[in-house]
Amino acid sequence: MTQHRAAVLASPGLRQLRDLVIAPQRHLPGFLAPAPHSPVAEPEAEFAAVRETPAAVVREELETVYGDRLPASLSDLRRAPRRTLPVIVGQMRTYWGLTLAPYWGRIRGILESDVMFRARRLADDGPHRMFPELNPAISWSNDILSVDRPDLDRDYELGGRGLVLVPSLFAWPNVFVKASEPWAPVLRYPTRGIGSMWHSDPPAADLAPVIGQARATLLVELTTPSTTTALARRTGLTPSGVSAHLSRLVTAGLVTRQRAGRLVFYVRTPRGNALLGN
Repeated sequence: MTQHRAAVLASPGLRQLRDLVIAPQRHLPGFLAPAPHSPVAEPEAEFAAVRETPAAVVREELETVYGDRLPASLSDLRRAPRRTLPVIVGQMRTYWGLTLAPYWGRIRGILESDVMFRARRLADDGPHRMFPELNPAISWSNDILSVDRPDLDRDYELGGRGLVLVPSLFAWPNVFVKASEPWAPVLRYPTRGIGSMWHSDPPAADLAPVIGQARATLLVELTTPSTTTALARRTGLTPSGVSAHLSRLVTAGLVTRQRAGRLVFYVRTPRGNALLGN
């Protein structure tokens, strides 16, 4: 995927986007990565947030990241942010369609699973246990969150602004912090289950004649906790069909439901794992 991404970004039609994301010292302008307003934001919502960035914020971010070394391709963005941002968003949408959209169902399932796991971990064990598990560079003590990275050499007072935790398939092995005004404080960290992005368990062919192909497929897909919508995207089944099959699996004690905020995740039980030989 790295080579594919580089080839796509090399397209002349994505020149402005490329110069924004390949910035000095790997420091992205903050408006390119708005804090999500839901556990796993939809791409169109994020595109809209970028497009609505105030002009003064765009200019300030460009100055912070580039100083007097702003690429010529971005001069229009600095001069007329409101007119140029839709162009940038159009390039983002093109890039998304070429590189990430085909995999979004699986990506979203992995991210949703991480959100559920971290929420449960925080509720059960508290921040002093949950935060260090995000990454070895992160620690929590006396209500202070520390991130040990050479390029992070300042302290931030959140002042009641909260902290948004954002799992990422593309952060490993690093963590990324955005805490300056006017942004909502964000900590991006490597998600769990990255390996499952490119690897799937073999189909449970011997199980299908017993419980049906669709239910066997869903049981295998629940290697990581998933929502009905995520399972429908990954398997090609209809959401209503997935819901009906999951209800049968729950009744059989092979799957259970867990709630994280407004999302309901389905999780294999020990009995379901045993049926698959795990």
